[in-house]
Amino acid sequence: MTIQEILVLITASLILGFLFRQTRSVNLLLVASLFFIYWLQPETGLRYLGYWLPTLSLVIMVTAWAVTASPEIRTQPAQLKTLALIAAVLAALQGMRLIDPARLLETVAIPRSLTTLPYLALIFSYFFAISRSRRSIHSAGLWAVFAAIILIFIVLKTPTLAQQASRAWRALSGQNQSLATSAELSWLGFSYLAFRILHTIRDKQAGRLPDIALNEYITYLVFFPAFVAGPIARADQFIAHLREISGTFKDDLIEGSERIVIGLFKKFVLADSLALFALSAQNALQPISALGGWILLYGFSLQIYLDFSGYTDIALGLGRLFNIQLPENFNRPYLKPNLTQFWSNWHMTLTNWFRAYFFNPISRSLRKKKMPAVAILFITQISTMVLVGLWHGVTINFVIWGLWHGLGLLIQNRWSGWIKEYFPPSDKKWIQALKDSAGTVLTFNYVTLGWIWFVLPDPDLALDFFKIIFGIEI
Repeated sequence: MTIQEILVLITASLILGFLFRQTRSVNLLLVASLFFIYWLQPETGLRYLGYWLPTLSLVIMVTAWAVTASPEIRTQPAQLKTLALIAAVLAALQGMRLIDPARLLETVAIPRSLTTLPYLALIFSYFFAISRSRRSIHSAGLWAVFAAIILIFIVLKTPTLAQQASRAWRALSGQNQSLATSAELSWLGFSYLAFRILHTIRDKQAGRLPDIALNEYITYLVFFPAFVAGPIARADQFIAHLREISGTFKDDLIEGSERIVIGLFKKFVLADSLALFALSAQNALQPISALGGWILLYGFSLQIYLDFSGYTDIALGLGRLFNIQLPENFNRPYLKPNLTQFWSNWHMTLTNWFRAYFFNPISRSLRKKKMPAVAILFITQISTMVLVGLWHGVTINFVIWGLWHGLGLLIQNRWSGWIKEYFPPSDKKWIQALKDSAGTVLTFNYVTLGWIWFVLPDPDLALDFFKIIFGIEI
């Protein structure tokens, strides 16, 4: 997001946060969040895709709610009112085409009403049908939605598939198919939307998901402060904050503003300054010495942390203006003495998601088969970190990055066990502090070297950069 967009979100949050505290209207947040997902959706060369992608998000969200909600919740009159409110939002967007022809508000390009009306009528007929169904959704229905989201995710994150999808859209809209690129298929916030929906599906299957109304569910999924860059809040925790106001607006304003200012400084002062020279695919081969390469690499390592944690600070601050406590995502990860602690404090909500819904279930399943502990650790850590890598993109460099961390975690686990056996913790604080300091330096540099695979899309280019920083002739 640009600084202008964030300033708009801050202004809107100040006004809406005050009104929300006065009215406690979930619908207020619902309408605002729906508007902002259309407003923030980037335009591409694909005609009107910027409008249809958020609309498809709506279809997915309502479907996910329908399969996770009980029949008693689905058939309540309040759900029809929410559907009517969603229809009003879409109608308002259509109206903006007439009152804002020059697109001064910078919303996405909206198709003509006559073009969209049949499709919207079909969508709302579908919404009405599933919301009035009194049947309980079988496990197969839950898994079908789960698989559909994974499939969409794979298409979006795989460059070849994304390019083919772009070409298909161009064919449907009568555009030049030879100009199709994977970058055109930019679906704002889908990664975080997918993880939130998958979380609710898995919790429904486990019997842990509370009863959630449609307006609460959609607000949870697209709450605009956290929609673009996280964090990934749990549904039960978010809904609890949504339903109960605590403290005073003054306290929320002070603490939220402090967090927003810190985030703005991290992102737009520190991170953007580092971006001027941080490692990238464009400058990877420019250093003429190992020192120059390390400067680029350390620059990127700091930039990605400040950029990401800065956005998180802004999101948490905006959430606080609504009296909603979003979960922390970073806790000084570069100061941790080993790789396990690093990953317990870097993008914590993503780490916790994979731990709860992949790592732990796989570990339990393998233990039942009485596999050796080392084998279980190897399989679970490698597969988990590779999946974390693939979450960023289905490309070879992200697979290598995942393997880098998976192997690092395995080695660190074995090393920690060995060092505790032969060199137990010392009673002398200075010795322990020295060990922790050495571990912190080693962990930071291991993570920093791993960023090479993350930022450089071509493995050959990454290897050439490794040669530069270690003084090997290319």
